[in-house]
Amino acid sequence: MPALSIEMTEVPPEATATTRGRLRVLFAAILATSVAAFLLSLVSYVRPIGKSDFPAFVELSHHRSYVWVFFLVAGIQLVVGVCAAAIAGLVLTPARGSRPATVGAGLLFLGAAAYGVGIGGWATVYWFGTDTTVLDPTAATRLIHEANHDVAHMLVIPIAGAVIVGLGSLALCAGIWRAATVPRMVIIFSALGTIATVVLKPDTFLGLSAELVSSLTTIAFGWYALRMVAPPVRESRRRLRSPGTALHPRQAVAGAIGERSGS
Repeated sequence: MPALSIEMTEVPPEATATTRGRLRVLFAAILATSVAAFLLSLVSYVRPIGKSDFPAFVELSHHRSYVWVFFLVAGIQLVVGVCAAAIAGLVLTPARGSRPATVGAGLLFLGAAAYGVGIGGWATVYWFGTDTTVLDPTAATRLIHEANHDVAHMLVIPIAGAVIVGLGSLALCAGIWRAATVPRMVIIFSALGTIATVVLKPDTFLGLSAELVSSLTTIAFGWYALRMVAPPVRESRRRLRSPGTALHPRQAVAGAIGERSGS
């Protein structure tokens, strides 16, 4: 098989500076939301709301504000963080691997929207269901009990959103694997962390560990996306790559630019 030749092309300094500035903002969003995701998982592990998977009225009524703020922050950080990770994945797959990465990014956007809507409704039911100025304790207890056991209406949307996010993350990992712009060990850990966060309970030690792995690998993806834009190249140069050798992220971007310019 013939070797693949990639020509490094000059990138205007203004365009490079603008793109790097945008990628810095993207990395900052990924860093902030990834840290927040792990801290929320840690809080859930250290301070669980109830003794079971679904807290009862008595447990919720003593922590109404805390529960509402927890759900609010969890929903916002997931939507922002997942969408930012999807954009980073698209940056990391400029040519090869772009198709599975695009599918994965689309699923991430869709899953994040579903999860945000679902967890918002969940928080709203818990907030108004524990308002004893409107409902007496007996009626409120029955309402919370009914909501907790009506999975079809209460949890189908956030659960579906979480599953879609998981599938999108795996598709994104497949695209980045083909692009070879991130060390493959990071991709493997990201895929394993994605599966673990979907199947494990977040308020357990294993769930907390999975969230840590997922947060660290997402930060790594953001960091490699930030490195995708190289400083201006003063002289064009040719690099050869054998079919089995992974490209450096900067070479991959330059190759994509060269291929599109020549087509």
